[in-house]
Amino acid sequence: MIRRRVVWLGLAVGLLTGCSEPPYPLPDRNAADVQAEEERLATLLPGELLGGPGTCKVRLLGRDGSSSFAWAHCEAAPGHGVVSGLSLPVRVDGDRVTQPGDGSAYAPSVRRMFPERLAEAVLDDETKLRP
Repeated sequence: MIRRRVVWLGLAVGLLTGCSEPPYPLPDRNAADVQAEEERLATLLPGELLGGPGTCKVRLLGRDGSSSFAWAHCEAAPGHGVVSGLSLPVRVDGDRVTQPGDGSAYAPSVRRMFPERLAEAVLDDETKLRP
């Protein structure tokens, strides 16, 4: 009886570990090309996402050809001590920035914007991907 349970437990553990994928591989932030792209995006994004001056911290999540995928945390100080900001995943194709929809449109738009494994990483645990 105990032996059967041990066998079933071993099979369950083997099945679960065999089916799980390794975490999505993020670019090395120490690499010069990654740093250069993060700086480019940090300069581009305030105007595109905030509609004016501000600052953005950027974490490059990956690239595919001329597309860059990143998480941006941006803040603007429009005046009178009021600070506004946003934190979201973005896709950048050259100078064109795409951001996900709100509410129920968020998950489907993330899946359209990003490669499948990256989209799932963004939707499963975004806290690990933020700058």
